[in-house]
Order: sequence, then C-alpha cells, then structure tokens
Amino acid sequence: MSISSVANRYAKALFEAASENGELETVEREVTAVADVFQGNADLLKWLEHPKVTVEEKKNLFDKLFPDVSAFTRNLLHLLVDRGRELEVTGIATAYKHLAMAERGVVEAEVVSAAPLTEADQKALVSAFEKRIGKTIHIQNNVDSDILGGVIVKIGDRLYDGSLKTKLERFRKNVAVSRLG
Repeated sequence: MSISSVANRYAKALFEAASENGELETVEREVTAVADVFQGNADLLKWLEHPKVTVEEKKNLFDKLFPDVSAFTRNLLHLLVDRGRELEVTGIATAYKHLAMAERGVVEAEVVSAAPLTEADQKALVSAFEKRIGKTIHIQNNVDSDILGGVIVKIGDRLYDGSLKTKLERFRKNVAVSRLG
C-alpha cells in the first residue's frame, strides 16, 4: 500500500505529540482500530464522502463510534474532518505504525514465497536478516506461486530476490549471452 505524503505528515505530527506525552502505544492501538473500522465498512466510507453530510455530523459519528479513544486520536479525527481528509485515516495508521516500529528498532519485512512459510522458515529468515541489518524484524508473508521457489524479501527500500524464477531468468540470459560470444 502506498502512503500519501499527507498521511505521512499527519502520522508524523501525531507520533511526535504522542511521543512527547508517553502515549505511543495507546495511540498506535487506537489509530489501528479506527483504520480497521474504516477498511471494514464500505457504507461508512460512502457516507463520509456524501456532500450533504456536515462536518458536525461526521464528528458526532466519530465520537459515538470511538468514545474511549485518547484526546490525541479524537483530535486527529476532528482535524481530519475539518480539513476534509478523513479518508486518510488508513494511510495515517500505517505510517504511524511504521514510525512506532522504527522507534522500537523493529522493521517490517515483506517476504514473498511460493508456498506459506513454516514457523521454522520464518525463524531462519528472521535470524539471517536480523544479523544482516542489525534490527528486529517482523515478517509479513505473501504467497505467489509464480516465483516457483525460494523467497523475495523486501525490507524498506531494499529487495533481496532469491526466487527460483529470477535465478532461472539469469541462467537463461547467461546461456543466451554465451551463445552469442
């Protein structure tokens, strides 16, 4: 998922405010819960986009849907409504999660494999890559049978491609080059 620059700015401001007040984990849980509600409710999104729904109606709904959230999260929701950016919540939650993970020294690794990874496979990958990058890794495994075998690991902007498909393509290119030479 691509995170907009707007979502990144809001997430950073929220992160800084929550950090100054020792509320990082609370706010992370809350914005994640709010984003889950948004993602799981297409009718809510349609209602929020309707031009006849007023700012006050949106704020009142958020206050009813999320009565127990901290002042940080409530203020964020109200600010987003005031600025017509309430649909940025999911991106803000994702960006905030990345900031919180970085603060804890954790990075997320997207691992693509031909079949779901076993727990032993995940532990082996975590061990190998934690040594390589010097941070704690949290794995998100996605399955793509097109890679045939092996894994593709994406950590931040780094890509480690150990897929069988890529190895076969490199082999094919090498054979084609050697035939020409």
